[in-house]
Amino acid sequence: MDMIVLLGKRLRIRQEIIATATVYFKRFYINNTFYDIDPYLMLSTCVYLACKVDECPHHIKQVWAESKAVFAELSSDIRFLYDVSDIAECESYLLEEMKFYLVVYHPYQVLIDIADKVPMTKPSLQATCEAQQWYADLNVEITDVLQVVNDLLALYEYWKDYSEPNMPDMVSKYIADIAASL
Repeated sequence: MDMIVLLGKRLRIRQEIIATATVYFKRFYINNTFYDIDPYLMLSTCVYLACKVDECPHHIKQVWAESKAVFAELSSDIRFLYDVSDIAECESYLLEEMKFYLVVYHPYQVLIDIADKVPMTKPSLQATCEAQQWYADLNVEITDVLQVVNDLLALYEYWKDYSEPNMPDMVSKYIADIAASL
């Protein structure tokens, strides 16, 4: 799948198209083996088809040329001996094997919508410096680590029963429990 990403970067295509190509590649090889068709040819074909489906078409010659360049950069052992007509022929074979089902649902837009609605706070500079110092001075006793783990498990127990009306009581109880353990 790294090769799909590399080819996608060379073609300057969006992450969603790269993900679509990856799904097509996996869908094809669920029912086929690497002996049926060369994975390098299929990889190039999946990227080409994903570009067409996601309305970011690249000319087949450009996909072929960039595929050849990417594989040559990766290793001198990889030889892309195919031409444009092989990618076109492989495209029809890929479509047939996927039963022309080209729809791929990606979570990208949903995640963007959630990120817009949920307020995210950036860590403060002081907190970042403190964390860096803590990692630098990582001479921690195992008892301290176990204490942190126990506190996290206790916090999980409180959050497991989370409900909005009970929140002030839960926080007060949690703080009281921590204070009593000190």
